[in-house]
Amino acid sequence: MGDLLPGLIVLAVGGSVAPPLLLLTILFLGSQRPLPNASSLTLGYFTTCAVIGISGLILFGGAESAVSTVGRVISATVGALLIVLGLRSLLDSPDPGASPPRWIESINSMSPPRAFGFGMALFPVQVKNLAIFVACLNMIIASSLSAQGSILALVLVLVIFAIPCLAIIGVYAARPHRGSAMLGSLQTWTGNNSRPITVVLCLGFGAFFLLRGLLGM
Repeated sequence: MGDLLPGLIVLAVGGSVAPPLLLLTILFLGSQRPLPNASSLTLGYFTTCAVIGISGLILFGGAESAVSTVGRVISATVGALLIVLGLRSLLDSPDPGASPPRWIESINSMSPPRAFGFGMALFPVQVKNLAIFVACLNMIIASSLSAQGSILALVLVLVIFAIPCLAIIGVYAARPHRGSAMLGSLQTWTGNNSRPITVVLCLGFGAFFLLRGLLGM
């Protein structure tokens, strides 16, 4: 476990930086049911994350003989995918005059169950975070830990992934009025810097995963 933790924590920190999820959490905190909706969104998101993680451990946790080869293939694939996403984000400039999607208008009146379902559907389409999570899962499986150790490592990854969202919700819960102003500033900053953050993370982690898969590091 000691050899696994440093690399796993670094990957998980990269996965915790999820501008779309953070922006949606802030938007839900501005809805008619701020705390229930934001909490339901986060719970739904990480429920899907946990289900994928546990399923991966169950399906591939015992395949120790093939872990090395499969792990290299997964790492190279994840790396190539992240590089493509990074280049796409770099080259495709967003249209500043584009109107926001219609579903954003429904956030204000959305119920907690719908927010939970929204969160469950959000994780699989966040390709960068999904790719990093799969890489974390592969590291856990490749370490040949016990069942208990693998579950603990998975919980650690989920906790690190969730820290930014929990911090945002915690700030709002502690001081709703002052928190709203702070979250408004954070929303503006995240919205303005979402593209460069995505580019840097995708290209950086993409190069790492690609080299790791090709060279067997």
